[in-house]
Amino acid sequence: MAGGRATLREVAQDAGVSASTVSRALAGNPAISEETRQRVQRSASKLNYVPNLQARGLKSAASAAVGLTIPSLINPFFAQMASAIQQAADTDGYSLVIASTNEDAGQLDAALQAFSGQQLAGAIVVPSLHSAPMVQSLLERGQRIVQVDRVLPGLDVPSVTTDAKSSIREAVEHLRDHGHTNIGYIAGPSSTSTGLQRLEGFHEAIRAVSNTNGVIFRGGYSSAEGFAGAADLLKRGATAIIAGDSMMTVGALQYVLDHKIGLGKHLALVGFDDQPAFQMQPVPLTVIEQHVDDVGRRAWEKVFALIRGEPVTQHDVLPTTLTIRESTNFNI
Repeated sequence: MAGGRATLREVAQDAGVSASTVSRALAGNPAISEETRQRVQRSASKLNYVPNLQARGLKSAASAAVGLTIPSLINPFFAQMASAIQQAADTDGYSLVIASTNEDAGQLDAALQAFSGQQLAGAIVVPSLHSAPMVQSLLERGQRIVQVDRVLPGLDVPSVTTDAKSSIREAVEHLRDHGHTNIGYIAGPSSTSTGLQRLEGFHEAIRAVSNTNGVIFRGGYSSAEGFAGAADLLKRGATAIIAGDSMMTVGALQYVLDHKIGLGKHLALVGFDDQPAFQMQPVPLTVIEQHVDDVGRRAWEKVFALIRGEPVTQHDVLPTTLTIRESTNFNI
């Protein structure tokens, strides 16, 4: 404890139990053993822990639930993120209310509006740039909100995102080193911060890596856009393609397989977000991995801290990793 009063998590760490166990022990929950209760009380006394009565009142007066909006449950990245958040929430004694918004700004606004009437303890949101007014409205009503994967510029809302630029640069360098000079990129929509950031990262990489030319297809977060993007970029002479998200990766891969293109021989493909299907291909895919479980857990830690009235860091940016496999590891 670096000055000030101890937090719930510091008491939990000292007692060797979870934060939810501390909360239940101090509230006299009969499910907690007498031995554990005494250990928690000793740690709380030693650290001069003072319960946050405002947060405790919220927990008892409102539902012990947190809202989560995600753009798609079909997209494996968001499905895995939701699973990671749900597991973390369950550990801390909360349930999760999940709304899938189908990458539609209207559906996202409707979900956020529904959250505002449910007395939820907090919300984790994958925002769209069009949803800024609704998020601002919830903040003004006192809702605790954490952004995940995407961010809204200009709003003072904690966030958890990833840095894709470094891995995109590494991918372009890897492709150039294996003889690819005409490199295609299937971009996500400009209505999302991830779409803008990754496209900017691709432009920066092409400018920085000598002897490379960038060819861009402006797509969307769907397999159909990935399919169309691969067709377009190949017609324009690309010998290597980077797909800007996992669903566009699926579509690009489908195009390659349908047209019997020599993946790993004549075409290099870099995908986004690792998943078993990408590893089990006859030619396993090189991917930019965002470590989605870490992203989900960090988002939960932030919203849980807000609920407990504890301080949080504002913007956490987690690293990505380029995992090289046979789909790009060849010379042309």
